[in-house]
Amino acid sequence: MRAGEDRSGLDRKAYGLLYRNPGWGLEEVSAAAGCSPAEAEEVCDRLLAMGLLRPAPSTPCGFTTVEPEAALARLVSHEERQSAAHAKRLAGIRSAITSLTTNFSDLRNERREPVEIETLTTPAMVNSFLEDAGSAVRNRMRSMHPGGPPPEGVIDEMLLRDKEMEGRNIEVDVLYQRRTAEVPYVAAYLRDASRPGREARTAESLPLRMILFDDDLAVLPINPADSSEGALAVHGRALLSSLHAFYDHYWHNATLPPQPPPRPKQGGPAARPALDSQELVIVRLLADGVKDEAIARHLGVSSRTLSRLVSGLLDTLGVQTRFQAALRITELGLLA
Repeated sequence: MRAGEDRSGLDRKAYGLLYRNPGWGLEEVSAAAGCSPAEAEEVCDRLLAMGLLRPAPSTPCGFTTVEPEAALARLVSHEERQSAAHAKRLAGIRSAITSLTTNFSDLRNERREPVEIETLTTPAMVNSFLEDAGSAVRNRMRSMHPGGPPPEGVIDEMLLRDKEMEGRNIEVDVLYQRRTAEVPYVAAYLRDASRPGREARTAESLPLRMILFDDDLAVLPINPADSSEGALAVHGRALLSSLHAFYDHYWHNATLPPQPPPRPKQGGPAARPALDSQELVIVRLLADGVKDEAIARHLGVSSRTLSRLVSGLLDTLGVQTRFQAALRITELGLLA
């Protein structure tokens, strides 16, 4: 192609030559248009695509020209047919979408079990939720406690909750790490937890803190490495089945906590420690769940003196915590 000759100009020139000279071949067209035979073939291909040429094997160049108006009408007609076909396909797609969303989408839901997750972002929210869940549990509660021992005050609360559940015939399973179970007050709690309807076991290691209520509620930590970041309350039977299976794996590989050596018998099968009148008052107030400050005011002693008195009372009873003392007092009939 000569310098400065654009493609559309060459297309127009070649079309005019073929229109006026229908008996020319490509060599004549290329010579008259000032281009190579290869470029003339490319021009014919473009004109054919625009509908300005149509195949004519009997002519020297293999094409015959079409009037521009006819080519335009044919092009518009072709596009209209294409548009109509596209509109028909689009209507079919819309119909299929409507059918899928209306008639079939709910079928998959028949295989789905709903799972609801609540986010409990503070320890206070977690404790409040656990309190409510413990009150609402119907058949059993299972808990898994990795890491170090909880504070003694938490153990007292757990004993109180377990005792309340025992009164409602709720099965309670408790799993602790073995090294935690060696802490004296935790060991005392685990021994107390091992009674009909309640069982405690220990494992060498446990993966995460977890509490399961019946078959439809689980409380899991948001961050297993830091329980202070809150917890997730997961509602849903389908997921709980897997969590119970997960718990069962550690439960079946755990062992019962070690039992303390038997106490020497003193004066019969259930030796009753001798308590003075002040200690009996403390015993009764502890059994009623009265706080230390109120007990000290009742006795007219300082908090430090009361702490020393309670510590001595716990040693006398052979227990570690105040709530265990209350249970022991009941067993020995000291309140009678």
